[in-house]
This record gives sequence, C-alpha cells and structure tokens, in this order.
Amino acid sequence: MSYIDKARELGAALSQTPEIQGLKAAEASIMADPQSQEAFIQYQEKERGLVTTQMLSKVVPEKESLALLDLKVRLMNKHPLIKAYFVQQQKFEKLMAMVNLTLTTAMHGMPSANDLPIPEELKGMAQQILDRIGGGDSIEKMQISPEMLKGIKLPPGFNL
Repeated sequence: MSYIDKARELGAALSQTPEIQGLKAAEASIMADPQSQEAFIQYQEKERGLVTTQMLSKVVPEKESLALLDLKVRLMNKHPLIKAYFVQQQKFEKLMAMVNLTLTTAMHGMPSANDLPIPEELKGMAQQILDRIGGGDSIEKMQISPEMLKGIKLPPGFNL
C-alpha cells in the first residue's frame, strides 16, 4: 500500500473521531443560527485576511493579530455556539498535534522526556505521552544533534 493510500486511510479514521465529529456538529449549530452564522463568517473573513497577509509578507502586524484575538473573545462571550465551536476546535488541534508527533517519531525516532527542553515538573507527563505514542513498542531513539537545537532557547541549566 502506498503512503498516499495510508494517508487516506488515516484521514478516514480521523473523520470518525469524537474530536472531528464534535467540530462538525459545532459548526453545523453555528450555521443553523443566523446571528451566530453572521458573526462567525465575519470572524473567518478577518482570519483569512490575516493568513493571507502572513503568506504574502511573512510578518503579521501585531495590531491585526490582537484585533482578531479580541474579536474571538468577544464572539465567544456573546455567542455560546461560537464558544462551543472554539472549544471543539481546541480538542481537534490537540488530536492533530498527537497525530503529528506520532508521525514524526515514526520517521525520526522516539525522544525520551529527558531529551526535551521542558521543565522537570512536566517530564513525567511528557514521558507518558511519548510512551502512548510508541504504543508499547520499542522505537529507535531519536538522535538530537547540535544543529537541531540551533535557534532553540533551552531553559537555564538544561543539558542534553
């Protein structure tokens, strides 16, 4: 089976997750309510404009980013359906982060929590996530080179 077929299979499996189903249901609820729909469409247009600006200039004006964030907060406070959508979107983003981390570790090897530039108090939780991604199988350990760390600011006293 080709990697494209595997990607389609993954997409089909992900579409059945509670995170995706919840996101679709939340969006359908917004579209069924005219006031929420109008407000949400305005938000999406502003967000698209910001993304377009970023793609063209590679720099997003801080004022525009803050204005979009302010609009998002105001919409969430005024429209419960929009708030529910953003809550579901956050769950979806967590799912996709886990999928991306799983793919990355399958390609490059599995780091241990001690290899990660995170505070000591989070390493136990991080190791649990890494163990879950590994599925209990022994995965080749990721080799972290100094080049990989260029541009990354490590916490004080952190050694690899």
